[in-house]
Amino acid sequence: MGYAATQAFASSVAPLLKHRRVFIVTDPNIKALALGVEEILRSLNFTTRVWDKVVPEPPTSSLKPCAEAMEEFGTDLIVAVGGGSVIDTAKVAWVLYERPDVDFRLIDPLKPLGLRRKALLAAIPTTSGTGSEATSAAVITDESFKPPRKFAVTHPELVPDFAVIDPKFVVGMPKKLTLGTALDALAHAVDCYLTHSSFELTDALAVKAIKIILHWLPRVLEHPDDVEARLRMHLAATLAGLAFSNGGIGLTHSLGHALGKVFGIHHGYAVGVFIPYITKFYSKVSDKYLELAEELGLDVHDRSSALSHLIGTFTTFFKEVGAPLTLKELGISEEALKSKLDVLAEYAFEDPCTLYSPRPISIEEIKQLFLDAMYSRLGD
Repeated sequence: MGYAATQAFASSVAPLLKHRRVFIVTDPNIKALALGVEEILRSLNFTTRVWDKVVPEPPTSSLKPCAEAMEEFGTDLIVAVGGGSVIDTAKVAWVLYERPDVDFRLIDPLKPLGLRRKALLAAIPTTSGTGSEATSAAVITDESFKPPRKFAVTHPELVPDFAVIDPKFVVGMPKKLTLGTALDALAHAVDCYLTHSSFELTDALAVKAIKIILHWLPRVLEHPDDVEARLRMHLAATLAGLAFSNGGIGLTHSLGHALGKVFGIHHGYAVGVFIPYITKFYSKVSDKYLELAEELGLDVHDRSSALSHLIGTFTTFFKEVGAPLTLKELGISEEALKSKLDVLAEYAFEDPCTLYSPRPISIEEIKQLFLDAMYSRLGD
């Protein structure tokens, strides 16, 4: 972690590789950053290849060509330089490279895959949000559905061997992307803390991530070249990723996955907008919100006011940083939402993240949550 992290990573990984053939996965928009990593690796006598064909929200059809290129190159280290789409592409292509006999749609997280016989995986995130550099999951778009839908590939062996938290890759990141990715990290941390599968370790990680984001995001939005603020937000995203990878995540992502894919909304904005509404929804069956309110220094002596103060903390913060609090603010009309409500509810209900909700939910309740987020229904 820190400004020397990339150089330190390159030096430390060298003794672990037999052939020192490094396959760098990235996308065309940030290829320059990947070339900078390549330069460091080549200075240490690595043989490298840059594959820059990753597309946003990677479709299933994009994975096999990446895996085939890894095979052709004789890769023994994969380095993903990019945001969540790049890291997730690298993860699943890695599975196809090591285990071409496996259908990644049917991976059982309880059965060994036997990865790392051919290559190790490193992730150098260039956004501060997904936390994919520290998680066991990859989100892929299944094009066989109309409209396409997202699904998660999850296995403990997908956690990268190295996560390089280097702030120089995010200094100067555009404001809109900074905010969107930060909302993703905040949704990871809040929703993980409120699930029943969370525990003391994930709680500590999630709370620290929330506190860092609440404190540092306004500063990094105002001063995008502030290296310290960038490093703190970068660390918060990784902490949140560690939290939800071990403690689960629920309805913010179930609804956000569906909303984002159906309406083409950036992932961070699509999941972040649901934070207040899901917090309220969970509160009917769980007291965990009281603990979160207490961790954030809010008055918890009265249950009702504690919930109000916690939701108010989120809504006030969203207004401060210019984050959307309703689907209307995301540019979705009432007519458009209602025309897609059935498919949205179906996709969200069948999303694996729904299993982690502390409160069982029906299709009709999911529809209601979408409508609540459309009309800003946060009162009793």
